[in-house]
Amino acid sequence: MPVPLCLLGRARTQIAAAFQVRFLANKDASNIELPPEPTTCCMSGCANCVWVEYAQTVAKILGDNDERAREIVLAKIKDPNLRMFLEIELRNLKQVRESRPEEPKK
Repeated sequence: MPVPLCLLGRARTQIAAAFQVRFLANKDASNIELPPEPTTCCMSGCANCVWVEYAQTVAKILGDNDERAREIVLAKIKDPNLRMFLEIELRNLKQVRESRPEEPKK
């Protein structure tokens, strides 16, 4: 049975996004193991979004590189509304983190 072309297009987009994420993760030639993507997203832009938590985890893995983590996470999101919500939330979290005074190291 032939596969509908619309399904092939979606798979092709997902493969391209996966390659882009892998390229961003390997940009500095280090092998970074990303955690599995969240599967419990309700796609409503809720206050405790699992994608925001995922982005924070990826940023910590990348050594607090917020920009790179944001690029990796946004490359995985297909819904434009959720993508814009996450972009704004991640930018806001970065500004909050930068505005906090640094704690002295013990």
